[in-house]
Amino acid sequence: MLKADKPREVVFVDLSHKQGTHKGIIVFRDSLLIRLLFSLCLILSAMNPVLPFRADAAPGQGSPLFNHGAGNRSKVFVLTLPDALALALRSHPQLGAANAGVSSAQAGIGIARSQYYPTLNGGSTYTRETGNFGPQPGFPFTIPESPVSFDFYQAQLTLTQTLFAFGRRRSQVAQNEALYRASHQSAAKTVTDIVFGVEKAYFSVLKDQELLNVDKLTLADYRLQLEVAKARFHDGVANAYDVLNARVNLSNALLTQVQDRNQFHVDQLALNRAMGVIGHSPYRVASLHPSGKIRFTPEEVVSIAIDNRPDLKQIDQQESAQRQAVKFNQAQFLPTVQSTGAYSLDSEFFPLVYNWSIATTLTVPIFNGFLNVQQVRQARAQLRQIRFQKEDLRQEVIQNVLSDLFTLKTAREKIRDEKALTNQAERNVDLAETQFKVGTGTTVAVTQTERDLAKARADLVQAQADYAISLARLKKDMGTNYDFKHGHLPLGALP
Repeated sequence: MLKADKPREVVFVDLSHKQGTHKGIIVFRDSLLIRLLFSLCLILSAMNPVLPFRADAAPGQGSPLFNHGAGNRSKVFVLTLPDALALALRSHPQLGAANAGVSSAQAGIGIARSQYYPTLNGGSTYTRETGNFGPQPGFPFTIPESPVSFDFYQAQLTLTQTLFAFGRRRSQVAQNEALYRASHQSAAKTVTDIVFGVEKAYFSVLKDQELLNVDKLTLADYRLQLEVAKARFHDGVANAYDVLNARVNLSNALLTQVQDRNQFHVDQLALNRAMGVIGHSPYRVASLHPSGKIRFTPEEVVSIAIDNRPDLKQIDQQESAQRQAVKFNQAQFLPTVQSTGAYSLDSEFFPLVYNWSIATTLTVPIFNGFLNVQQVRQARAQLRQIRFQKEDLRQEVIQNVLSDLFTLKTAREKIRDEKALTNQAERNVDLAETQFKVGTGTTVAVTQTERDLAKARADLVQAQADYAISLARLKKDMGTNYDFKHGHLPLGALP
């Protein structure tokens, strides 16, 4: 019980956390109760979760993916294109699925080859049965029935070997070997698709980063324009329209920056998906603008694509596999020679009595409802289908690489033109601002030149991204964005 004559004891229990603001002051008189309450406070302190970010922070500031503040800049790393490609080729789940497909096709070869080996089966049986014998044709004798039952033991080994199948086994093995080679080409196509996906997403993120830099420059220009308009308005040499126009331009530039920043986050998520990872840390991509002379003619890119495209090689192997399927179905009309050997032990009591037998069986197909005929017809139709698909794919490859080459040339010329337009726009801005300062120009002219400069900068960034993506697409369609012979990424912009 608490006694009134005990001195008062005041205990201050601090429940504050690193990012919280919870504090409590508890006043008690009994030391035991104080210790109990202090323990309870410690338990509550441990149970109180620490928030990952402040509740009053702006939306997105607590997320490491979107937090690019000053306190987190040291944690933002720069991702290069080789690192992104290496990460994708190491961890992308589609590569795991492709490798599993190769392993499955390799197991199919073993399944087909197993038909060359004998089959050995063993079994044993225990039976408790009666020995009553009923009248049979030719034995019109009646034996009195008896309820007596007997034990019967039996053990048997059976060895079966196919001696001649007249091409069936050979065709199945060859078919599965072709499918195994086709699975390798399918995995190679997966690699080229992943490499192109990473490159495309990488240059999209790089474009967004550079557009954000353009937005910063544009905002700085419009803020300066607004300050000048305010100063001139206070001096009485400009009207309120100039100030309002400058504010509208600044607002539009801020909106463009927000849109570009959101697109940057969207494209960054696409890059994470292309690399086969779920990113939680903020990062930026390193600046990279591939360039160089396009040294290939249309005939050369077509020839390289025909020789290197994995999907063309894959469909070649599929055609080979289907030809073996036709041969297999044709062999169904031929007989099969099979040998069987058996060794058995059986009796109703021990020791068991042994028996053995050897037999050779010749099976000749005579009629099965035209099953073999229809199977051959189906296999031949599937072979013709694959050949048409092969020709269709070949034409598609030719069209793609030629289109990519012309698009790449156009993108290269566009970069040259956009650089010239950007330089001219910068000179126009300087000229308009100079005329405005001396009183011979108007705010409308300054605003127009600022807009032209912002558009020229953005168009140059877009042209550089289009060129990089077009180059990546050309390498992918040529089948040269990965060196399968040496097992690494090719060096240089073009192979």
